[in-house]
Amino acid sequence: MMDDKIYFIKKAYELLDRATPLTYDCGKLCGGRCCKGDGNTGMWLFPYEEDLLKNIYGFEIKDCEGNFGYKMIVCNSTCDRKTRPLACRIYPYFPMITENGYDVRADIRGISGCPVLYENIKPDYSFIRQVRKVARLFDRDDILKNYINNINSMLDEIENFAKEFV
Repeated sequence: MMDDKIYFIKKAYELLDRATPLTYDCGKLCGGRCCKGDGNTGMWLFPYEEDLLKNIYGFEIKDCEGNFGYKMIVCNSTCDRKTRPLACRIYPYFPMITENGYDVRADIRGISGCPVLYENIKPDYSFIRQVRKVARLFDRDDILKNYINNINSMLDEIENFAKEFV
């Protein structure tokens, strides 16, 4: 049964295999800041993803606060791009499942560290289209759909909180 669930993550990886927010390596803008952290900084894993990444060299999977009970992954900044977690593949954006379809939003959690966001650089449309396809795919699984909706609610709360101070 779990293999059926992993299908959704593998398919998302496939959809995003060559898609990136910019038509060039956006890591050149910031020196790859999103790939550098300490032993406690990482990317949140999507449901089912831990099973795919638990034995991949260069990653450490850790418990974390938040992320609705799912773990995070910490990398040593030298991962094989083909084994990157989904959060890295879509950063600094996040898919949305709405009543009117599927969309993509900027992930406010990256605003202080990602020049694509804080310099308001327009993402490549083909990347946005692929992230929408991921949202459409995940809409077919209740756990993934719920996860996306929970993260979007959290992002709404962060954005609303930030607006109070602007």
